[in-house]
Amino acid sequence: MKTNKLLVLGALALVGCGGVEGTYTLDKAETKKSMEAEVAKMPADQQAGAKFMLAMFDDMNVTMELKSGGVVSSKTEMKGKPDPKGDKEEAGTWKKDGDTIIVTQGDKAGKEMKCTKSGKSLSCTAGDEKNKMTLVFAKT
Repeated sequence: MKTNKLLVLGALALVGCGGVEGTYTLDKAETKKSMEAEVAKMPADQQAGAKFMLAMFDDMNVTMELKSGGVVSSKTEMKGKPDPKGDKEEAGTWKKDGDTIIVTQGDKAGKEMKCTKSGKSLSCTAGDEKNKMTLVFAKT
């Protein structure tokens, strides 16, 4: 009987630590820090546009929910905009591939993010080597 209780407790502990399902919000400070490092690597003529985009993160709220069954939904809201046309909701899928979580949003190819989980954070990279963007999400 003691062995069964220990196995159950061990299994519950593993489930609690390792699950990626849940709601995540964009960690603006960590995302900006990561993106500033990427912008610094860009050619000088491309940095101005990237810095403008970086400034937009202050007015953005992004939520991503990884649901059981491999379903993902996300919502992007722009603060300070009287017209919610800038707000956007998308559905997609997610799957685990080893230590990587692959999130595909929308119905268009190329909207894939590769994420790694560390504690309660997901660090997600999208784009190619030339236009790479890393977004950091915190589990809420």
